[in-house]
Amino acid sequence: MPTPNIAPTLGARTLRRQTLIQSGAILIGGALLSAEAAWVHMRELVQTQGVICGSGSGVAAHCPACYASLALLAAGAAALTLAQADRPAAPSRARSNPSA
Repeated sequence: MPTPNIAPTLGARTLRRQTLIQSGAILIGGALLSAEAAWVHMRELVQTQGVICGSGSGVAAHCPACYASLALLAAGAAALTLAQADRPAAPSRARSNPSA
């Protein structure tokens, strides 16, 4: 069964805005999960080696979850900012006195 095309019904602009909002929410959710994984990793390092990632001499600079959480947060914020910028303009009102 073919996928129905809902773009003409919703309008391409509205569909794009909804997609950006959904993408931004998903990316920020992924950032939260990555931040939790990074926190668990740092807590484990403190318990086993007495340092957090990036502060010890024999420890890696940061785990991938640290970088992933920041990158996903930035991408999610960018998507939500684009969705806000893409919202439809309010309808303009006609002036009652055109010479004013």
